Amino acid sequence: MAEAAVEKVECGFCLLEEGLENPKCLPCGHVHCLLCLTRNVDVNDMIRCPWCREVFDVRVENLPSADVEDNFVSCDVCTKKGLKKVPAVIYCTVCRKLFCRKHDESHDDTNDDHQKMTISDYRIQAKRLERRVCSKHTDYQISQGCRLCAQLFCVQCLSQADSCVGGSGHKMLGMDDLIKKLVNVEELITTEDKVSSLFKQLSKTISDFDTETGELLDILHTQRDEQLTEVRLKYEKLEEEFLASRKKTKDALDAYMEREVGTVLSQLSNSRMKIEAQLKRNNQVDLVEGFAEIENKIQRLISVEIPKLELCDFMSLKVKEERREIEAELVPAADMIISLDQGVTTPTLPKSLKLLQSVDVSDECLSVCTYEGNSYVGLDSGAGIDRIDESFSVSKSFVSVTKNVNGVAACTNQLYALVYVSDRNPRWVVNVYDLTGKQVTSWSHHDSGVRINKLAIVDDQVVVPDRHSKRLTIYSLTGEVIKHVSCPLLSNSNTAICAADRHCVVVSDYGSSQVFKLDLTTEKVIWTCKDVSQPQGVTCYRSKYILVTNYSSKTTIWILDVKTGTQLAKIEDPTVRIDSNVFDLHVYRDTLIVPRYNEKKVLFYQLN
Repeated sequence: MAEAAVEKVECGFCLLEEGLENPKCLPCGHVHCLLCLTRNVDVNDMIRCPWCREVFDVRVENLPSADVEDNFVSCDVCTKKGLKKVPAVIYCTVCRKLFCRKHDESHDDTNDDHQKMTISDYRIQAKRLERRVCSKHTDYQISQGCRLCAQLFCVQCLSQADSCVGGSGHKMLGMDDLIKKLVNVEELITTEDKVSSLFKQLSKTISDFDTETGELLDILHTQRDEQLTEVRLKYEKLEEEFLASRKKTKDALDAYMEREVGTVLSQLSNSRMKIEAQLKRNNQVDLVEGFAEIENKIQRLISVEIPKLELCDFMSLKVKEERREIEAELVPAADMIISLDQGVTTPTLPKSLKLLQSVDVSDECLSVCTYEGNSYVGLDSGAGIDRIDESFSVSKSFVSVTKNVNGVAACTNQLYALVYVSDRNPRWVVNVYDLTGKQVTSWSHHDSGVRINKLAIVDDQVVVPDRHSKRLTIYSLTGEVIKHVSCPLLSNSNTAICAADRHCVVVSDYGSSQVFKLDLTTEKVIWTCKDVSQPQGVTCYRSKYILVTNYSSKTTIWILDVKTGTQLAKIEDPTVRIDSNVFDLHVYRDTLIVPRYNEKKVLFYQLN
């Protein structure tokens, strides 16, 4: 019977049965060599037992040493009777006892509805099933706990239990229900399922992407080969026409040279040689007396005429200065958005606004930003900064600021606030707070006295318009001036600013009624848009669109293309019937946040 209790005593990795090297016991009770366990544990200290296939989160060096005796599980009933080494074959989860085969049969006679588990399963869950006795009442097991304070009780403790937290009574649950309540594995499973689903979608997306890349390369190569073939044929035709034209001209030149010029040359040569022969043979007296005849002959020869040849149809070759472009080009593909909530999706142009929540804040609201799910609202009249959490609960005066908070932005667990101090010495200050609302540092910012201004964080740098000097000042996150960027389009009026794509900002300028995009590296204006009258709030959505509202609006949003500034659409909330100044906008995921100044409200919209 002792053999039945020991299921496997050889190492499940190297299958060594005798002389196991430094044997260690996994929680399931199976024994393996220390070296084998070390070799098979993964980077997360997870190891799978090769016998029972259970996976354990363990550190190999902390596993207990084991031998055959350690693997033995005794029957509780026999042990209580003084009988040792009687192997258990079953564990009852209701009675919480181990039974040998004999006592299991007698147990089933009266408790056939009890749930049981095998010894293998018991070994795996032995620690969880270990019976813990009450420290005060050692004869009783801990059996219940409070779901509010997590305090544990035996049956004797219940009659003596103190009040729970807050003076209320304990909310008792059995141990299994208490564990389910306190350790919410279901949420973890749900999140794991979401991540697993996203992983599968990404796997398919990557596979499709690779397939599409291959297909597009095939198209590119086919287009290249077709174009090269077409160009080669055109060059061959051009060469043929060129050679034919040149041959025609050369034939004309050859004929002219032989028939016209060659004939005359032959006549001249023959006549010259005859005259020279006469000069050598004849007497000089005879030559003088007959010179007139010779002279006439020479005159006839030198006055010979050769017909003129005109060549006007032959071809030359000119290489065009402009080079022919290839018949393929790169164009933007459809954007992809990958998120845990929505998986892999393709962004679409927002077509409507759906009001999710209207939240009342402490005072007129000038600005808003979001960080880690919380929205921070900059307020007028020294009301400070309110915080709105994801459930739309408001922590009023979360940050205490005695002046007007014009702009807010967040980065690296810190909140940056652009504050206008309107005392005898009007000035601008950037205050920095941690996420508990405690001020960390501050610095002065040079600007005009016009009240409404904003700040943005781009590439971990703070960018603030200086309208007086018509420039943008770029600070480090601790306030050192990095550089000034010339911005001649700034007017001395209300201004808003947001980060766009890499190294760029988009500025809305109320005074000039224009929105423009500026590259902070090249200091060049990329585009301007004058479609929005008196623009004010501005924000970037999905790195693809610029959302703009104007100074006095019933929540009308103009949507511009981030690359060109072209107006793509205009959406609005028809339920809002009251004009209200909107000095800022912000987008968090697909939620548009609109602070409405006069109403002291912040509206949260779903972008559809």
